[in-house]
Amino acid sequence: MNTDTDNDSQDRNADRIVKEIGIPPCPAILTKLLREARSDEPDFRRVGQLVTSDVALASAVLKVANSPFYALPTKAASVQQALVLLGLNAVTQLVTGLLLRQAFSGTAGPGMEHYWKISMATSLISSLLCRETGQGDGGIAGTYGLFRDCGMPVMMQKFTIYTDIFDGSALTPGEPALEIENERYATNHAQVGAELARSWQLSESLCYAILHHHDLRSPDEELAQADADARTLIATGLAAEQLYCAAISAVCHEWALAGDWALAELGLSQEKFVAIAGRVRNSINHL
Repeated sequence: MNTDTDNDSQDRNADRIVKEIGIPPCPAILTKLLREARSDEPDFRRVGQLVTSDVALASAVLKVANSPFYALPTKAASVQQALVLLGLNAVTQLVTGLLLRQAFSGTAGPGMEHYWKISMATSLISSLLCRETGQGDGGIAGTYGLFRDCGMPVMMQKFTIYTDIFDGSALTPGEPALEIENERYATNHAQVGAELARSWQLSESLCYAILHHHDLRSPDEELAQADADARTLIATGLAAEQLYCAAISAVCHEWALAGDWALAELGLSQEKFVAIAGRVRNSINHL
């Protein structure tokens, strides 16, 4: 079997699926926000105006900004205050995630609301882990948490039969979805998600992390080609998933495979991880 040829074919299928669905490469408001955020001297007033121009978006940003995950000393009463208290990266991350959800507002199906709740929680926990460990950028990690499994709603929108993979009924406990996805569709949600992330102008390290976030059976071997930023993102995402699962008394099957690797990658002791888990458990119900 020619693995490189198979991967190239799956990548082409992923690109085709994203294009056929017609998801905008990047919403106009996010294009403007990213341009401002990446400038040498970002204009916070301009950023605030961009976000507040969408009332629903501004309201959602404030709701999350004032959640216990950020533990602000004072509540943000406006997007401008949230920018000052949280910083540009964190607000950009929140907006990106909310716009991602809007892009799939027409995608219905069992478990979709639950999916977005998990996605937002994983994003916030990923940012928290960055603050606690000093590893990586909290805004980028939060964006990765939002986009890590974004290929799933894309495939849900494209393939009606994908429902049984999305809700897990087609899988045995602990079985990654990739194998059955490849068999059915000649691509998988990791490849589709990476294509979508590229179309939204996200960094190559982040796209690599999305593409390889299930390569965890032997992470030191499977992720040997990953740069340090991508490895940190993959480890952070796995740790965030474990923290979320622990908070709701669920099981993260991949933690048994690569939990020790993730903690070592993040420089986290078991004791500190348990302490963070307590904070997450106390905050999760406020989302």
